[in-house]
Amino acid sequence: MFSFLKKNNKNQNKKKEEVIIENSVFGKLKYVYTWWSFDRIDINMFGKTYSVIYSVASNAQKEAPNEVQERAFKKFLAEKEQLQRDAEKIILEEIKLDDSCEISDVINVVEVCISIDGKCGIALEIKEEYLDDIDLDELDITPDNSFGASLFPELKLIKSSDIFDEIFK
Repeated sequence: MFSFLKKNNKNQNKKKEEVIIENSVFGKLKYVYTWWSFDRIDINMFGKTYSVIYSVASNAQKEAPNEVQERAFKKFLAEKEQLQRDAEKIILEEIKLDDSCEISDVINVVEVCISIDGKCGIALEIKEEYLDDIDLDELDITPDNSFGASLFPELKLIKSSDIFDEIFK
């Protein structure tokens, strides 16, 4: 025998709770496994301006950004022009493309990342339309078309999106 029960609409309409905070340094942030900015920041690299979001790492408890992260972001903003030039330099040294490709056409700047312990980096990717033309194995970019540049405390190229995420997410 079938019985028909009235459904509880409270549970059906309940969405995951959205967590949004306002921070004096980062502005308005939304938590989606880490803090994401509502604002964008301009990054000037390879002769182009990229308007990107920034992420501020957190933990499962959704802790708000800490003072170390705030100091790191302030440092990034204060030294942004030099940090962009430094990142360009290491990218050009380590990502060698053939003469038929301009790096400004091939690379996309995705976001600025601040780790829990105050490291700062820029996430980058090889644009999808160039993936058939570029050998990522030859460039040593694994496991996908994403990579990053650590800006401080150490300037270095991180050719693995997995390792970049471990550091900055």
